[in-house]
Amino acid sequence: MHFHYSAKKDPTLRFIAEDNPNIRGHGIRRYWLMDVKTLYNTMKQNTTNGVENCFYELMPSSKCTHSDMTACSTMLQHFGTRAYLDIEFKDPCDWVEYKTAEMDPSMIGLEIAKQFHQYIEDYMDCKCELIILKSHRAHKKSWHVIAKMFRNGVEYLFRDSLAVLTLIEAWFADGKVASFDYMESDKRKNAIDNSVYFRHKLFRIFGNQKLGSDSGPLKWDQYYPEPVTNKPKPNFEDLFVLQSYNNRCMFDITSSDSCLSKQKTSTSRKRRRVEPSFSHGHLALEQFYFGLAAWKEVKECLQRRFPCIDFGIAQFKDIETIYIPMRTKQCPFNNGSNNGAHRSNHSYLYVYMSSGICYWFCNDEDCKRKNLKKRIDFPPDVTMKMRAFYQRKKEITVRI
Repeated sequence: MHFHYSAKKDPTLRFIAEDNPNIRGHGIRRYWLMDVKTLYNTMKQNTTNGVENCFYELMPSSKCTHSDMTACSTMLQHFGTRAYLDIEFKDPCDWVEYKTAEMDPSMIGLEIAKQFHQYIEDYMDCKCELIILKSHRAHKKSWHVIAKMFRNGVEYLFRDSLAVLTLIEAWFADGKVASFDYMESDKRKNAIDNSVYFRHKLFRIFGNQKLGSDSGPLKWDQYYPEPVTNKPKPNFEDLFVLQSYNNRCMFDITSSDSCLSKQKTSTSRKRRRVEPSFSHGHLALEQFYFGLAAWKEVKECLQRRFPCIDFGIAQFKDIETIYIPMRTKQCPFNNGSNNGAHRSNHSYLYVYMSSGICYWFCNDEDCKRKNLKKRIDFPPDVTMKMRAFYQRKKEITVRI
C-alpha cells in the first residue's frame, strides 16, 4: 500500500482498511487507497447490495518503519490528525471506584468526553468542540469521540496519532481518568483504549461496523458542548479523524515514542520504544527554540529538503546548536553501496543557528574518517533572520 501511494502522487488519497468479507478471522483485513468521495460511494453501493460496511481509517505515522516510509511522511504533509477517543467497556462492569459504579452506564461515555473537553481547553489553550458517536450492543457500551480544536477561529490539527498520544499520556498522568478504571480477569484496565494511537493503528469510520459482530454501525450521538441552536449533523468528511490542512494549522507538539509490540506469546504489551542513545536535552532549551520564529522557518526548509526528517527526536545542544538524527541511511555523498545509501549507518544534521549554517554528516566509519560533510543552504532571508537574532548588540531577555 505504501508503494502504491508513492506511485499515485494524489494528495487526496487516504489509507483505508477493511475487514475482509472473504476470510473470517480476527485481524484479517484488506487495504485500499481511497479519497472520501470514493469511500462514500462504495459504502452506498455495499448498502444497496446488502454487504456490511467494515471500513477503518489507517493512521499514517511519523515513526513508520516500512521500507517506503516516505509514503507516510508525504501523506502527513497533506493531512493532520484530530484528537480522538475510543471508549469501551462491558456492561455490567466491575468498576474500581464506587462513584463510577453508581453512574448510569449509558452516561459514562459522555462524562469521559466532558472531562476530555475540559482538559483539552486547559492544556492546549484552545476552544474545543466534540463530535460524539456511539456503537452500543448487548452487554457492551462503546463511544468514539473526535475533537475539533480552534485558536482564533482556525482549526488546529496534530502531526499524527502519536502526537495525539502525547496529549493522552499527559491527560492520564493528571490522574483523573483513573476513576474510569475497572477490573477484568484480575487485570486493571481503563475504559479509554490508549492503544489506538500507536503506529498504523485503525479507527472505525462513521457508518461502519466490525465484520460479523452485533455491534451495528457507528452512529451519530451528539455534539459537546451542545450548540444553542439546532446545529445540523456534520457531513461525512467532517467525521474523519484525518483532515486536510486546507485552512487549518498544526500544533507544535512532539510525537510520543510509545509503541505496541508483540511478544512471542502473541500477547500485546505496552513498552517504551528503544531509540538511539540521545536525549532531547534540557526542557528549557526546547521551549526556547519552540518560541523562536527563525527555528520554525528552519524546520520548514529542512522538511522540504528531507521529507522523512523527524524534529521530535532533535537534540538541543545549547542556545545556538541543534543535532538532528536522520532516519534515512542515504549518504550525503552517495558513498553507500545501496544506491548511495549505507546498509546500517544513518546520517545526521547539525544546525548552527548563530551562523545560519546547516551541515549534513554521515555516520559511516569511512566517511567519518575523511571528515566528510555537506553544507545545506537556507534561503537568504532565513539565514539573515537566524544571524540577526544572535548578533543583536543590545541585551535581550528570553522568558521561559
